[in-house]
Amino acid sequence: MNRSHAILAGPLFFALLGTAFCVWSALGNDVNFCVTTGCTLYQDFTVAGISLWWFGTAAFGALAGLALLGAAEWARIVAALAILGDICLLLLMAFTAPCISCLVAALLFAIIYFLLRREPAPQSRMRPEGRRHSLLLWVWAALFVVNVGAVARSQADVWPILDESENPVTRMFFSPSCRYCIEGINALSGNVDVAFYPLAETEADVWKVARMRALLDEGLNIAQALAQSQNVQEPSGFASWRPGMLLLRFRLLRNKAHVFAAGSQGVPFFEQRGLPGDIRERVERAQQPRGQADARPVAPAPAPDDDTPRDERLPLDTGGLSSSGGTQCGGAVPCPPGTEAR
Repeated sequence: MNRSHAILAGPLFFALLGTAFCVWSALGNDVNFCVTTGCTLYQDFTVAGISLWWFGTAAFGALAGLALLGAAEWARIVAALAILGDICLLLLMAFTAPCISCLVAALLFAIIYFLLRREPAPQSRMRPEGRRHSLLLWVWAALFVVNVGAVARSQADVWPILDESENPVTRMFFSPSCRYCIEGINALSGNVDVAFYPLAETEADVWKVARMRALLDEGLNIAQALAQSQNVQEPSGFASWRPGMLLLRFRLLRNKAHVFAAGSQGVPFFEQRGLPGDIRERVERAQQPRGQADARPVAPAPAPDDDTPRDERLPLDTGGLSSSGGTQCGGAVPCPPGTEAR
């Protein structure tokens, strides 16, 4: 295959940049600019026991050598194979989690391939701009945009109206008009390990949350703020379209989307980090010697509604903690009467 002896300056520069970046990433970079979950997921990703970053180093190194020799046609083939591999990786990340570092390497491959396609073929009068559009680049671009969108979405995190620990053990998503949410907030108010995330089931909820924010800024706890926000008056006119209210509506919508994405259609919705306390107590009780476990007082089970004797081998009723039946409202299940805060 014929080649030109002129050094391909543009592809050479980006290939060297890509080689340095892959080596830096393979050795563990000290600058943590990659903040998505995909970064952790793919940092130690290997093929046949070899880090994916070393494969990237080899590909960029080969492209740098070919660009230095001026072998445009061979470099174009290698770059096309790299783009094909990138398409597979981008597709995998689209269905799992995006990795910013991987997207940077993918972008460098695409730039090199684009520049190589603009190089005229040896002994050819065809102008670079006369080449046909690359289907490979269009497919790559579509998947790249999908992953960039996923990165942007992952950075628009849920918004807490109150998070005193900044690293909560429990996250509670609630609606100010939900009876069960009010009961939960009254029970959990003052717990620094719990963060509270509001969402709007009705238009009135937006104004209740806005009022709660103002009351929390005044020093009230969340239970008091929730109780005093129940009778808030909804303003008329253009008040709903103020920048602050638009931002609040977006945050509430983002919280609601998070709950829906988790598979729940109602609130309250809880997310727990670590082993819940009641399960930990059961484990500790099970690990105790037989005599000590039997000596501990056990609260009597609530009496059933009928006269059917209870099978002692069955677990106690968890009071709805393990099931949303009867303890959630929202979506297709409206809240029952009596939702006002006490």
